[in-house]
Amino acid sequence: MYGELECFPTKDGPEVPAFPVAIQNPRKAAALRLPTSEEIAAYTSSIRQVIRRIGRRQSEDQDVPNHEAERKLFDAIRLDKTGDEFDNAEVRYAINLILRHDVTDCQRDGEQFIVKISTVFGSTVHTCRMPTTREIQAYRENVIRSRELPHNVEERRFPPDVPVRLYDDIIVAVDGYAPKFNVPIGTVNGNRQVLEGAELKAMLPNIPPHHKRSVAGEVSSALYDLDPQLDPSA
Repeated sequence: MYGELECFPTKDGPEVPAFPVAIQNPRKAAALRLPTSEEIAAYTSSIRQVIRRIGRRQSEDQDVPNHEAERKLFDAIRLDKTGDEFDNAEVRYAINLILRHDVTDCQRDGEQFIVKISTVFGSTVHTCRMPTTREIQAYRENVIRSRELPHNVEERRFPPDVPVRLYDDIIVAVDGYAPKFNVPIGTVNGNRQVLEGAELKAMLPNIPPHHKRSVAGEVSSALYDLDPQLDPSA
C-alpha cells in the first residue's frame, strides 16, 4: 500500500512483514498486512453519517459504526489468524490505526496545488494541477450522497469512487511512498524519488483511496478560497 513493514514473529509460523497492533488492557496483539486499495474502498464505502435536526437551525452529527465491515477488513488483513480475539472496539482501533493519516499542508504553486499528507510510515507529497470547472463540479455534486429518513434525520454516505476519479484526473506527481508492498514509489538507493508521467499513471490504482479523498478535498477547499464569486470585494 504505502509503507515498508518490519518483520515480526507470529504464532502461526515464521517471521512476516507486518504492522503490529498492541492493546494495552487487556494485553493483546495482532499482526496485520497492509490492505489493498480495493479493500480500503470497500470498507470506506460502508461508512455513513446521520444528521439529526433538533430544531432552531441546530443539528447533531453522528458517525455510525459498521462493525461488520470493520470485522471483515480486520479478518482479511490479519496475518496471525489464531492470535488473540479482538472485540469490536479493538477491531475499530486497529483499523483506524493502520489507516491513520493527516493533511499537514496545502499550498498553491502557480497552476498547481501541493498537498502533504502525514502517515504512520512518513510523509507523502501530492502535486495536482488546477481542476477544470467540469471536474470540480462533478466532484462537489457527488462526493456526498444523502437521503432523508424519518424523524428529521438525514443519512450521508461518501462514495470512494468520486474523490478517486478527481485525484486520478488532476495528479501530476507523487513523492514519498515506499518502494515495497504494492506501491513502488519513494526511495531508490536511499534517495527520494518523484513518480510522474507514465510511471505514475501505471501506479494510480495502488495509491490508497483514503489518501486520494483527502487530497481531493483539500484541492476543492482551496478552490473555494480562490472563487471571486464568494468575495464581493474581489
